[in-house]
Amino acid sequence: MDHYRDFTVEDFVWDNVFRQWVLSPTRETDELWEAWIEKNADAHDKIQQAKSIVLSLRLHEPELSDPEITEIVKNTIGRIDGFEKYPTFAEPVKQLKTYHFPWFRMAAAVALLLISGWIIYSLSTKKESRQITFEKPIQEDKDSITEKWNASTKPMTVVLDDGSKVTLSAKARIRYANKFVAAKREVYLEGEAFFDITKDADRPFFVYSNGLVTKVLGTSFTIRAYGNSNEVTVEVKTGRVSVFPQSDPDFEQKTSGRELQGIVLSPNQKIIYSREEVRMVKTLVEKPEIVVPKAEIPQFEFEDTPASDVFATVGKAYGIEILYDAEILKDCPLTATLDNQTLHEKLFIICQAVEASYEIIDGQVVIHSRGCKN
Repeated sequence: MDHYRDFTVEDFVWDNVFRQWVLSPTRETDELWEAWIEKNADAHDKIQQAKSIVLSLRLHEPELSDPEITEIVKNTIGRIDGFEKYPTFAEPVKQLKTYHFPWFRMAAAVALLLISGWIIYSLSTKKESRQITFEKPIQEDKDSITEKWNASTKPMTVVLDDGSKVTLSAKARIRYANKFVAAKREVYLEGEAFFDITKDADRPFFVYSNGLVTKVLGTSFTIRAYGNSNEVTVEVKTGRVSVFPQSDPDFEQKTSGRELQGIVLSPNQKIIYSREEVRMVKTLVEKPEIVVPKAEIPQFEFEDTPASDVFATVGKAYGIEILYDAEILKDCPLTATLDNQTLHEKLFIICQAVEASYEIIDGQVVIHSRGCKN
């Protein structure tokens, strides 16, 4: 992230990765940016200004005519530039009052919203036009590239050169090299497909789908990336994957190394990527499944068991991190049999029994409790 050292406030505002962090922060992105800010303390004020501007762009302003919009943009940018870059003492009272007027804040938000729309449009157009090609030494010979399209209504399985299997849903299309002879295994997807990737730590596997890059070493996951949809989703079944936008300024670094960078997903987690907003939301899949081997699956039969132990058992079985205050919940006993319930049903029953509640934050389950009355 060294290139951010020379960024101005405006540069941060229009940076896709920065906007994604501000609008949809995750544990990984929070740690990344907080570490960077700590190392670059002189950029703290710029970061705070840029965050305020990005958040202000969410405002919905009244509809204005073209001349009014043009005048607002011209006046707003001129006043901001004049106030920040050329602080004269000619009319100090007037400047201060104008700056604090509510209508001026509204005008600034409108101007920034308009500029943001143009920038995002430009970035998305640029992003869509960016050509990702197979890494050499694959020859530019049509016979070395295969494209499969599932024209039927039934799933179609494609076996790749490395033994990986891709199950295409109806109307899905995939393009890949006949031979993975380079340091990367790369495929291009449009539509929905389930991937079961053969593990190869020396050759990461990449899926490019509607502006989102999914990187794995060996795992199974589902991607939905329909051409007419604004959203791309990635759901992990086993192993771990990392995802990042194709427009990421650290794209080359993240695709060249073997380690997983970007937002990392574990089993039963998924990412929802909004192409227009360049925004990611990390959450859980709709129906989480037990990930431990059959021999290790607990019976989920509890008798006067502390709720803290119950949550630990459930979290381990589903491979999901459940955050709770063990000190508070250790005195909340639970007696129940939860063998046949889904994860969400289990969580609901446990919380009802011990006077707690839960929510999903950043792909984790967070338990809220003040303890038990009894």
